Amino acid sequence: MTDTPVPSPPTPPAAAQPTTVVNQTPAGVLNQNFAALLALNTTQKKKRKSKAHLNAMKMRGELWPELDTSLLWDRTVNDGYSSIPRTLSLITNMIDDLAKKHTGKSAAAGKTYFALWCRVWDENMLTIENESVYAIESGYSGERNVTTWRQHMKVLQELGFIDTKEGAYGPYNFVLIYNPYLVLKKLKPQIPASYYQLLLQRAIEIGADGDLIDKPAKETK
Repeated sequence: MTDTPVPSPPTPPAAAQPTTVVNQTPAGVLNQNFAALLALNTTQKKKRKSKAHLNAMKMRGELWPELDTSLLWDRTVNDGYSSIPRTLSLITNMIDDLAKKHTGKSAAAGKTYFALWCRVWDENMLTIENESVYAIESGYSGERNVTTWRQHMKVLQELGFIDTKEGAYGPYNFVLIYNPYLVLKKLKPQIPASYYQLLLQRAIEIGADGDLIDKPAKETK
């Protein structure tokens, strides 16, 4: 007697593969392109910085072949440096302009702001026990140097660049420095377009534009 072959069960239909929906609306394409433009990862940034450093060193070697490097200030060798925004020179100029509009008279609050950055550490907070020292470092001399310094600190606080707390050593015993890019973005309507565009251009060059440019809004499906 011959065995009857058992028929194989039918093959189940293949599961449908999920389809990737690409947003092809003008706004969606713009957002995707914009996101791709800003998606420069950390590795790429390091490579770019390394290449720029090597190129600069080559050029320096050609222009100053007999340079005594001990005459240079090198943050990897010398102590006493501070991490500051590379756009600080632009920021201080913009602060002077904003301060003049805010007070109705010339007020060089940018120098005061620069002096604060020269003193601050990574916690973004300063403890000021001797106001006259900060006044002198900000470029104010004479009998009214502390008074002038306090006036400019008040302007910086009212514009939103800093916050302060009173203490045993005076009304500006403790100072907190906010992210200047976020402050300037908020004050953009008060800043001449050419100034702001220059800041934005420089920020893009150094990869610091993240706080100045609005991220594309995610569209709801």
